Amino acid sequence: MIVWWLRNDQRLSDNPCWEAARELAAESGAEVHAVFAWNGLERAQGLGGIPRMSPQRIAWIREGLEALARELRQWKVPLHQTEGSILDWLNANRPETLVYSRAVAYDERKQEAEVAALGLNVRRFWTHTLLTPDQIPGGLDRLSPTFTPFRHRVEREAFQFDLNAPAVELDVTSPTSSLQAFPFDAGEAAALARLNAYLAHPDGAASYKSRRNGLLGSEFSTKFSPWLASGALSPRRIWQACLDLEDALGGSLEVEWIRVELLWREYFQWVAYTAGASLFRKRGFREVPPRNGFNAKAFQRWIDGTTGDALVDAGMRELAETGFSSNRARQNLASYLIHDLGLDWRYGASYFESQLLDYDPASNWANWAYLAGVGNDPRPVRRFNTAKQAADYDADGAFRALWLGA
Repeated sequence: MIVWWLRNDQRLSDNPCWEAARELAAESGAEVHAVFAWNGLERAQGLGGIPRMSPQRIAWIREGLEALARELRQWKVPLHQTEGSILDWLNANRPETLVYSRAVAYDERKQEAEVAALGLNVRRFWTHTLLTPDQIPGGLDRLSPTFTPFRHRVEREAFQFDLNAPAVELDVTSPTSSLQAFPFDAGEAAALARLNAYLAHPDGAASYKSRRNGLLGSEFSTKFSPWLASGALSPRRIWQACLDLEDALGGSLEVEWIRVELLWREYFQWVAYTAGASLFRKRGFREVPPRNGFNAKAFQRWIDGTTGDALVDAGMRELAETGFSSNRARQNLASYLIHDLGLDWRYGASYFESQLLDYDPASNWANWAYLAGVGNDPRPVRRFNTAKQAADYDADGAFRALWLGA
């Protein structure tokens, strides 16, 4: 039996794990089985008793797995889900070869080490990142302490990716625009449909840089992040699709900025890899002396969207109801908790981990550390003026009215 351990690579196209599993099966005559382990996270609690996964995040993951299972059935490959540990499942089933995608964050890498100790024949691949460690300009051991030098060095390399076509016929219609920012389905088919629709939409990729700070509707930004988090869509496919569109347009800073945002994501992946467990500490990996404490009542008001700051309250209610928050909104939500309420940043990061459909340990925790001043931000304090932000990005008050019922 060849086992594909599903992690953050839940797609059939552009996935070396799936390709390797099929090749190994063809060579040996063994069956391929896919397995996803919840590792008890559905019931687990994090900092302050915050659930590691909200019901909405659990439902999103299950929906994506069901979509993948339908595609795998065409290949006569079963997808198993286990509520417990991947270690227990592998010990019980002992595959000939285990194939999986490598991760960058501390807990996930620790689990890889535990799996390696089982003594199985293992094939591992980098599927969740744009680059592999040996492709990082200057080397992973010399990762820049700030983003801009990293970005420029990667851009000078002019990476291109030769991607395989989708492994199955995918026919999903992208939904019409609505006030809700993320009215989409989970799974690879929906991800590819969104990618193609956004690239073709006149208010989509060709207007991305100008529109990316919006708050309402589905077209002001890519909305790729939930699929990137699950691996239903690869950063390499997005990168190459943007390059192709830029070529077709004769160059476009609007489209290019999508790749800049992908590089932010990439940078934080490798920040998490090099930081290890220190990424999750109050002092961060920079060992900055802690400034903030904790107030349970203030934290609960932030969660409930009852702080009295209309932009923050609207953003928190959107997050709780939909599991999604725009980049502009979440920066304000995080800044308010850290700098206005004076609360320990890790509680905010833990709540985002619970709620966000696009939760990714590197992106979430490194961004929170950045805003808290214990990460990669060169500024000592990065505080958002929420009143000015509301005036700039919700001038007509429509976002606040939608979520506050005003």
